[in-house]
Amino acid sequence: MKKSNFWSGLVYALLGLAFLLAGLVWETRLSSLSVGFGAGMLGSGVMQLVRYRKWTRPENQEAYREKLEAEQIDLRDERKTMLRDRSGRYAWLLGMGLCALSIVVFGVLGALEIVENTRLIILFLAVYLLVQYGAGVCFYRRLSKKY
Repeated sequence: MKKSNFWSGLVYALLGLAFLLAGLVWETRLSSLSVGFGAGMLGSGVMQLVRYRKWTRPENQEAYREKLEAEQIDLRDERKTMLRDRSGRYAWLLGMGLCALSIVVFGVLGALEIVENTRLIILFLAVYLLVQYGAGVCFYRRLSKKY
Protein backbone atom coordinates (compact mmCIF):
# COMPACT_ATOMS: atom_id res chain seq x y z
CA MET A 1 0.00 0.00 0.00
CA LYS A 2 1.26 3.46 -0.85
CA LYS A 3 2.57 5.80 1.81
CA SER A 4 0.20 8.50 0.46
CA ASN A 5 -2.73 6.43 1.79
CA PHE A 6 -1.30 6.76 5.28
CA TRP A 7 -0.80 10.52 4.97
CA SER A 8 -4.24 11.17 3.50
CA GLY A 9 -5.81 9.08 6.27
CA LEU A 10 -3.89 11.02 8.87
CA VAL A 11 -4.94 14.36 7.34
CA TYR A 12 -8.59 13.27 7.21
CA ALA A 13 -8.47 12.13 10.82
CA LEU A 14 -6.86 15.38 12.01
CA LEU A 15 -9.24 17.59 10.02
CA GLY A 16 -12.17 15.54 11.28
CA LEU A 17 -11.00 15.94 14.85
CA ALA A 18 -10.64 19.71 14.32
CA PHE A 19 -14.16 20.02 12.84
CA LEU A 20 -15.59 17.84 15.60
CA LEU A 21 -13.96 19.85 18.37
CA ALA A 22 -14.96 23.15 16.72
CA GLY A 23 -18.57 22.02 16.53
CA LEU A 24 -18.58 20.89 20.14
CA VAL A 25 -16.79 23.94 21.57
CA TRP A 26 -18.49 26.80 19.70
CA GLU A 27 -22.26 26.96 19.65
CA THR A 28 -23.29 28.41 16.30
CA ARG A 29 -25.91 27.63 13.69
CA LEU A 30 -23.35 25.49 11.90
CA SER A 31 -22.31 23.44 14.94
CA SER A 32 -24.37 20.42 13.92
CA LEU A 33 -22.88 20.48 10.41
CA SER A 34 -19.40 20.84 11.84
CA VAL A 35 -19.93 17.87 14.15
CA GLY A 36 -21.34 15.82 11.27
CA PHE A 37 -18.47 16.65 8.93
CA GLY A 38 -15.98 16.11 11.71
CA ALA A 39 -17.34 12.70 12.68
CA GLY A 40 -17.48 11.62 9.05
CA MET A 41 -13.95 12.75 8.30
CA LEU A 42 -12.60 11.33 11.54
CA GLY A 43 -14.23 7.96 10.91
CA SER A 44 -13.03 7.88 7.31
CA GLY A 45 -9.49 8.82 8.30
CA VAL A 46 -9.30 6.26 11.09
CA MET A 47 -10.59 3.51 8.79
CA GLN A 48 -8.01 4.46 6.17
CA LEU A 49 -5.26 4.27 8.79
CA VAL A 50 -6.54 0.88 9.99
CA ARG A 51 -6.60 -0.42 6.41
CA TYR A 52 -3.07 0.90 5.84
CA ARG A 53 -1.86 -0.82 9.01
CA LYS A 54 -3.56 -4.09 8.06
CA TRP A 55 -2.22 -4.28 4.50
CA THR A 56 1.35 -3.19 5.29
CA ARG A 57 1.97 -5.97 7.80
CA PRO A 58 4.41 -8.55 6.44
CA GLU A 59 1.97 -11.45 6.87
CA ASN A 60 -0.66 -9.68 4.73
CA GLN A 61 1.53 -8.61 1.80
CA GLU A 62 0.76 -11.67 -0.32
CA ALA A 63 -2.99 -11.31 0.31
CA TYR A 64 -2.74 -7.62 -0.62
CA ARG A 65 -1.02 -8.48 -3.91
CA GLU A 66 -3.78 -10.97 -4.70
CA LYS A 67 -6.41 -8.38 -3.82
CA LEU A 68 -4.83 -5.80 -6.15
CA GLU A 69 -4.60 -8.36 -8.94
CA ALA A 70 -8.28 -9.27 -8.54
CA GLU A 71 -9.23 -5.57 -8.59
CA GLN A 72 -7.28 -5.03 -11.80
CA ILE A 73 -8.99 -8.00 -13.42
CA ASP A 74 -12.42 -6.69 -12.35
CA LEU A 75 -11.65 -3.22 -13.68
CA ARG A 76 -10.59 -4.54 -17.08
CA ASP A 77 -13.35 -7.16 -17.45
CA GLU A 78 -15.44 -6.13 -20.46
CA ARG A 79 -18.64 -7.75 -19.19
CA LYS A 80 -18.46 -5.96 -15.85
CA THR A 81 -17.62 -2.68 -17.58
CA MET A 82 -20.66 -3.05 -19.82
CA LEU A 83 -22.86 -3.86 -16.82
CA ARG A 84 -21.55 -0.86 -14.86
CA ASP A 85 -22.22 1.40 -17.82
CA ARG A 86 -25.72 0.09 -18.37
CA SER A 87 -26.65 0.21 -14.67
CA GLY A 88 -25.34 3.78 -14.50
CA ARG A 89 -27.51 4.73 -17.46
CA TYR A 90 -30.62 3.18 -15.91
CA ALA A 91 -29.95 4.90 -12.60
CA TRP A 92 -29.47 8.19 -14.42
CA LEU A 93 -32.76 7.79 -16.32
CA LEU A 94 -34.55 7.00 -13.07
CA GLY A 95 -32.97 10.08 -11.47
CA MET A 96 -34.09 12.30 -14.32
CA GLY A 97 -37.65 11.02 -13.97
CA LEU A 98 -37.61 11.59 -10.22
CA CYS A 99 -36.16 15.06 -10.72
CA ALA A 100 -38.91 15.98 -13.20
CA LEU A 101 -41.57 14.64 -10.85
CA SER A 102 -40.07 16.56 -7.93
CA ILE A 103 -40.25 19.81 -9.88
CA VAL A 104 -43.97 19.30 -10.34
CA VAL A 105 -44.51 18.25 -6.72
CA PHE A 106 -42.58 21.16 -5.24
CA GLY A 107 -44.29 23.54 -7.66
CA VAL A 108 -47.70 22.39 -6.44
CA LEU A 109 -46.62 22.48 -2.78
CA GLY A 110 -45.26 26.00 -3.26
CA ALA A 111 -48.42 27.18 -5.00
CA LEU A 112 -50.52 25.81 -2.15
CA GLU A 113 -48.12 27.44 0.35
CA ILE A 114 -47.52 24.13 2.08
CA VAL A 115 -43.72 24.31 1.89
CA GLU A 116 -42.35 27.28 3.78
CA ASN A 117 -39.09 25.96 5.16
CA THR A 118 -36.37 24.02 3.39
CA ARG A 119 -36.28 20.94 5.63
CA LEU A 120 -38.62 19.03 3.36
CA ILE A 121 -36.50 19.87 0.32
CA ILE A 122 -33.30 18.83 2.07
CA LEU A 123 -34.90 15.58 3.22
CA PHE A 124 -36.12 14.94 -0.30
CA LEU A 125 -32.68 15.53 -1.78
CA ALA A 126 -31.11 13.17 0.75
CA VAL A 127 -33.62 10.46 -0.14
CA TYR A 128 -33.02 11.20 -3.83
CA LEU A 129 -29.29 10.64 -3.36
CA LEU A 130 -29.89 7.32 -1.61
CA VAL A 131 -32.34 6.21 -4.29
CA GLN A 132 -29.85 7.06 -7.05
CA TYR A 133 -27.13 5.01 -5.36
CA GLY A 134 -29.43 2.11 -4.51
CA ALA A 135 -30.84 2.04 -8.02
CA GLY A 136 -27.37 1.82 -9.52
CA VAL A 137 -26.48 -1.10 -7.29
CA CYS A 138 -29.79 -2.89 -7.91
CA PHE A 139 -29.59 -2.43 -11.68
CA TYR A 140 -26.02 -3.70 -11.70
CA ARG A 141 -26.90 -6.81 -9.69
CA ARG A 142 -29.96 -7.50 -11.80
CA LEU A 143 -28.01 -7.13 -15.03
CA SER A 144 -25.18 -9.22 -13.62
CA LYS A 145 -27.59 -12.12 -13.02
CA LYS A 146 -29.21 -11.64 -16.42
CA TYR A 147 -25.99 -11.68 -18.48
